Amino acid sequence: MGGPAIVWEEMVKSHQHYVYNLAYYLSQDPHEADDLTQETFLKAFEHLEDFRQEAGLRTWLCSIALNTFKASRRRKRIKHQSMCLEKITLPDSSFNTERIVIRKELQWCIHHVLQYHVSREQKIILVLRDLNEMSYKEIASVLGISVSAVKSRVNRARMAFKNHLVKSGCAKLMKDFTCYCEGVLEV
Repeated sequence: MGGPAIVWEEMVKSHQHYVYNLAYYLSQDPHEADDLTQETFLKAFEHLEDFRQEAGLRTWLCSIALNTFKASRRRKRIKHQSMCLEKITLPDSSFNTERIVIRKELQWCIHHVLQYHVSREQKIILVLRDLNEMSYKEIASVLGISVSAVKSRVNRARMAFKNHLVKSGCAKLMKDFTCYCEGVLEV
């Protein structure tokens, strides 16, 4: 009796992180990311018979998540919002406070640049490639473009991202600090 339900539950568990990660970096809101993740899996369940298996399951789910995000944006246009540093929680004082502050500032810069200073297409491709670690082939499948177009767009997006970080001064924070997104920055 529980066969398909167990398979579905395992599939959700193994891919939920990737879908949520994409939804969060697109929406910059954990509550909206939760909603988008849930809506993505509901749509996937409703259209499971449409899954052609030409691409991987994660690729298919990311396509659904991306389309769900775009649809939600069309329904509600959101104005520019600033990220509030007061909302950032710091770990206990046994850590080097200066490094913690620098890391939080750098994270804020990265999120801010992704959210407001690169195009939506560049943000999507950076999130898929550098944060969700999808292959060029998987991204090509999600976006419906060629692998060579993906490589070109990733390169242009990384350059735009890097140029804004350097221009804004955020890149100076990285001088003595290793960030979780080294693959994106390489300044």
